[in-house]
Amino acid sequence: MRKLFFLFFLFTTTCFAQSKYTLIKSIEIESDYFTTDNQSNVYVVTGNELSKYDKTGKLLYKYSNKNLGNITSVDASNMLRILLFYKQFSSVVFLDNTLSQNGEPINLSLLDIYQPPLVCSSYNNGIWVYDQQSFSLLRYDKTLQDILQTGNLNTLQNDSLQPNMVIEYDNRLYLNNPRSGILIFDIYGTYYKTIPVKNATGFQPIADWVYYQSDKKIKAYNIKTTEEKEFEMPLSDILNFRLEMGILMLQTEKSISLFSAE
Repeated sequence: MRKLFFLFFLFTTTCFAQSKYTLIKSIEIESDYFTTDNQSNVYVVTGNELSKYDKTGKLLYKYSNKNLGNITSVDASNMLRILLFYKQFSSVVFLDNTLSQNGEPINLSLLDIYQPPLVCSSYNNGIWVYDQQSFSLLRYDKTLQDILQTGNLNTLQNDSLQPNMVIEYDNRLYLNNPRSGILIFDIYGTYYKTIPVKNATGFQPIADWVYYQSDKKIKAYNIKTTEEKEFEMPLSDILNFRLEMGILMLQTEKSISLFSAE
């Protein structure tokens, strides 16, 4: 298993560093943003609608809930339990792999968390919530019991936090604060380190690398070695990117394009 993981990581890193790509499909859509799961399925958000495409660009399913406003973020790290966050109504909805809703929306204000800006999935069907009133990350288990919290994270920074993204991956929790970098914690909320990359508009951890977008460029930072890379992309004016199983996905103003590397 470790050998297979190493081969996948080596292929992924090499693929992303290539300068020549083959277009698989261009999904012509003006979207707010998109994300992916580990099977290279693509989840596209346009207002209050979520669309799921496979790795060939074929539309599979759609979901919308007009009662909760526009979708703020999607976490598809668990493709069987997709998390949708609605910031306007401080609500979370879970979907299955066919984008069918599982249960009723969760109102976070009932947990005494008001207007949280960020939410992501956690292990064992838990969730992480960034509470901007206490400047802390709170973890709730599947029964919505508050079981972990980081404490005031402003003590780790020279100025107040204004994070724009949080994600749990491979037993680590990543919180992006564009003014200072990407903060890393273990899955129990213990602070590990800050990656000193500033002004990142989005990022994706893969093994020991964190790929991120800054100043309209795609770059990578190795957590263990501090090595840094910058990559040539087949498109310009990129709004967002993802890399899954050797497929590079790039969002521009009017499309999401899927590429394989040669």
